[in-house]
Amino acid sequence: METNEPAKEPAKATDYALTPFLPGQAARGPLRDLAQEVITASARLEGRVASETAAVLGDKLRLLNSYYSNLIEGHKTTIPDIESALQNRYNPDPEKKYAQELCAAHVQVERHFMRHLGSQPRPNICDGQFLCDLHAAIYARLPEEHLYTHSVSGFTHFPVKAGQLRDVDVSVDGRSLHGPHCRDLPELLSAFAHTYAPDRWHGDDRLIAMAASHHRLTWLHPFRDGNGRVARLFSGLYLAASGINTSNLWSLSRGLSRNKRQYMFELWTTDALDEKSSHYFNEDLLADFCEYFLKVCLDQIGFMEKLLHLDQIEARIDWYVQSRQRQSHPSIHPDAAKLLRAVFMRGTIARGKVPEILNMSERSGRRVVSGLLNEGLLQSQSHRAPLTIGFPLEALPFYFPDLYDPSVIGEE
Repeated sequence: METNEPAKEPAKATDYALTPFLPGQAARGPLRDLAQEVITASARLEGRVASETAAVLGDKLRLLNSYYSNLIEGHKTTIPDIESALQNRYNPDPEKKYAQELCAAHVQVERHFMRHLGSQPRPNICDGQFLCDLHAAIYARLPEEHLYTHSVSGFTHFPVKAGQLRDVDVSVDGRSLHGPHCRDLPELLSAFAHTYAPDRWHGDDRLIAMAASHHRLTWLHPFRDGNGRVARLFSGLYLAASGINTSNLWSLSRGLSRNKRQYMFELWTTDALDEKSSHYFNEDLLADFCEYFLKVCLDQIGFMEKLLHLDQIEARIDWYVQSRQRQSHPSIHPDAAKLLRAVFMRGTIARGKVPEILNMSERSGRRVVSGLLNEGLLQSQSHRAPLTIGFPLEALPFYFPDLYDPSVIGEE
């Protein structure tokens, strides 16, 4: 948790730099190999799922991005509570409600800015104004009483000043200054925007730049509060802007949250100054951080790849339908699994194909579809539009039992 109160120490007239921007050439070779593994594995994962199914699943997984990103900050909620918050239903307990609000804001902001990446001309996500817009969008979705910085004892009386660069020097540990002096931020962010812009890099180097920029942005600490959330959202956007994980089928925040202590250790270690060279930071430590970060990405891709093995998914869909049948649920037909499997695999199915898939009359097929639509297991833009898969909350522990473990779903 950040302690973002104005630092007691007077600002020192120190010239800061972001160099080295990337690890040196000696370390770049192994990192390029690792980056290529990430690129290849992510593309393979997305290629195993129909694009329409991937889009629906990826949007559902945004709740996990939010859950794990806020868990790193010490705010724990559950997936049902996040879904409730997205529908403006909140827990009466103030702390639980605040966690809901933070997570819902994260989901909404990620959705909005992912769509924004497709606009023309494409924005430079490293630009200072883009980062300010990202920060402002988070706090625009929080109530007035939560627009103040945090300390170890709760909210302070210092306003966050959403979307504005910090105008005070800060401390994360409550003892020493963190990051550059506030007066140097505009110049440093200008250098950050120019150096790390995704369009400036190509191939494997772009992914290495993404990893390096994550550390540099957390060190810059451009805002009074909310810097960690902004940095993790930023890195997810950087990946998508690079054509990686565009469907959001794996979660960077989940990987970082699995060992929060290591994540924080890697960030703090890389903060160390290099007094033996002309660089401000140590080149070898930046290479170590990039290796750590890319390995987190690769680990999460592998995790999701195992979960999304199509044979397993089909069996799990059958498992869910059979479970509902044992509960004598009238809206789910015994043969519904055939249709759900077909829609998942193909991504979209015309309604006219349903009788053929289910081997039943058109009228009976409509009843099956109606029940699945009511359950949220299928989706459609209109009563004539094609069918796409849906992922209602109660089905997720069956479809993805390892991902949606009981503690996350809310079954303590």
